[in-house]
Amino acid sequence: MKISVDVDISPKEARELMGWPDMSKLYETSISTLSEQMQNGNTDAMMSMLKPYLDGSQQAFSFYQKMFEGLASTGTAKK
Repeated sequence: MKISVDVDISPKEARELMGWPDMSKLYETSISTLSEQMQNGNTDAMMSMLKPYLDGSQQAFSFYQKMFEGLASTGTAKK
């Protein structure tokens, strides 16, 4: 037996249901501060914020590249 339940609620209602805090004020403040810094020519703020994501993306890409190279070499190896 399989039972499905669809719940149609807004993100705000979901946060309240799960007991999660409303982070919209923090988000708005962070984005406005970052926008001001970018308009003033401070690109270091943007790069410092993106650095952890860019480093992680590069590591993931390297992992998948090595994995596919391993699969390709395994498939072409002579027995």
